[in-house]
Amino acid sequence: MQDQNNSFELFRKLNPGIFYQHNSRPVIIADNLRTPENMGSVLRLAANIGASKTLFISEVAHQFKSYKIKKTASGAIEKTIWKIITYEELENELPDEYRLIALETTTGAQNIYSFEFPDKVALCIGNEKNGIRRDLLKHAKQHIYIPLPGPVTSLNTTHALSIALFEWYRQMTVKIS
Repeated sequence: MQDQNNSFELFRKLNPGIFYQHNSRPVIIADNLRTPENMGSVLRLAANIGASKTLFISEVAHQFKSYKIKKTASGAIEKTIWKIITYEELENELPDEYRLIALETTTGAQNIYSFEFPDKVALCIGNEKNGIRRDLLKHAKQHIYIPLPGPVTSLNTTHALSIALFEWYRQMTVKIS
């Protein structure tokens, strides 16, 4: 007998098409990621959440030709819209009315769990070592951080993105319930 409570059955019942009848799709911005595994994970998250597009800001396009990206993305490369852009191209790539939110621990950053996400969100993550570049932080409408109660006070950039995307999703789901 097949288990009717498996994840495939659950996700089939969720019907993401209904969610996006009431909400805008998020935009993901990844600023100068260094590892192909993180790039692949970002694409997989983009496909998981149904992002409208993912923008990789990079001055070095050749780093995106790695088989590791494809392997980590697990089929998401073909199921999501993504583009490599320069920082100067970002303004033209952001949809109108979308608010740029930086996921970065900065002075004045707001706790993600007390932050009210906008429906039209462009969520930005930064480089694994240096975070989000200063110019981009200045461009963001808000900085948010994820509180970490343990002795290690940093997250992998894609883990942080996952938490932020699904906190946005949770808040939007509550609004349409």
